[in-house]
Amino acid sequence: MFRIKFTEKPNEPQKLLREFIGNPIEEFSDMFDRFFNFYGIKILLADDELHKRPLKLKEERTCSFCKATYGENEKFKSLAHLFPSLIGNANLFSDFECDNRNNLFAHYENHLANFLGAARAINMENVKSGALKFKSPDKTFIIEKDDESEIPKLRFESHELENDHFTLDAENKKITFHTIRHSYNPHKVWKSFLKMGLSILPEDYVDDYELAFAILRAKRKNEEKDNPLYKMNMYLHPGPSFPSPMAILFERKNYENLIPMHIACIMFHNYTYQLVLPFSKQDKHLYNGKTLITIPNMPPFIDKHFAEKFGIPKEHRLNFNLDEMKKNEKQDITFSFEDHTDTRLE
Repeated sequence: MFRIKFTEKPNEPQKLLREFIGNPIEEFSDMFDRFFNFYGIKILLADDELHKRPLKLKEERTCSFCKATYGENEKFKSLAHLFPSLIGNANLFSDFECDNRNNLFAHYENHLANFLGAARAINMENVKSGALKFKSPDKTFIIEKDDESEIPKLRFESHELENDHFTLDAENKKITFHTIRHSYNPHKVWKSFLKMGLSILPEDYVDDYELAFAILRAKRKNEEKDNPLYKMNMYLHPGPSFPSPMAILFERKNYENLIPMHIACIMFHNYTYQLVLPFSKQDKHLYNGKTLITIPNMPPFIDKHFAEKFGIPKEHRLNFNLDEMKKNEKQDITFSFEDHTDTRLE
């Protein structure tokens, strides 16, 4: 993994500069250089003790998502998570999310959970806690913690042999599990990521994203079939997962570059997602119907030594334009192993 270096900003010791320290994977080195030619790190947040912060008193709160304030109709009773707890967030909470929006975002997060599917149950932190298990929609494939073991282990149950829930490649020491996701709405998954991205904005940037906040709370069905803003890049890296969920806000260095003002990087489990924050007022000059906007691909922030040991991250292009339920979508998850014992009865 990359490390982050913090240095004081010249002549402004109260402000810190952030930069990555590490060796980019050779296959992504040109992408790495190009991306950081356009963008710098504005904000970095991680689910750890270092990034905990005190919350405002409820009487002093204003919801960034709908402008509700504390009063007779809004009491800010909910403990709102900055990132969803389903991706492992235990320390980062919000003091700018009202109860109504918290309920709406919980609905989006249900779709995110179904999109992540079985991969979420396989994450080792969830295995250690034993608080999560996966059961396929047809209830023939189950993943849960093995309570009979003293060390964290997963138990996979495959009922009805004709379902072919796994493929074992003993020669290459790989096993692939085959299952299906529970139903989810792709556009609501995107809204769940958008909520995370908007949540890491500095307070004085919120008004710049008035339209993005409006999209997040809109009930109107998305009818755009191929809007590039609803597409995201995702990297899946082999080996150990990130130690905790992390988000980075990248900010455009030069107004003259025809690129979006901000890109959010959201990392958890073995995933890195790239999200464009749409419709900033700082981008008005780009949305004139004539300008060709470039969205630089963000590299995976995995050190080459890590990749040499565990493998190269794989890039995936995800399209979340669809605003209707996806059902019975297949999901394959591949693992490498050092050794195995076949205990099946002949």
